Amino acid sequence: MVKHASDEKRSAWKERIQQQQASNLSIEKWCRQHQIRPHTFHYWKEKLFPKQLQRSSFAELNVKRPDAISLQAQGIYTQMNSHKQRLRSQST
Repeated sequence: MVKHASDEKRSAWKERIQQQQASNLSIEKWCRQHQIRPHTFHYWKEKLFPKQLQRSSFAELNVKRPDAISLQAQGIYTQMNSHKQRLRSQST
């Protein structure tokens, strides 16, 4: 059975997150000062303010052979097949 957070709990966490952002303190330091576990803070931040994925968050996979996969992202090229893996830098 899935538990849903109450509106009061959601509101309290939104306020905490906004307070942390306004404080200009790191999450870890703010949490220490407010006796909150950073893991719990990150959980609620992601739950209430999910990050939107950008197109650049994805990498294109090119399958040239059925037994190999090539991946190129941010100037790194890797090719994996059933026998070995190669990794090399490549300017794009």
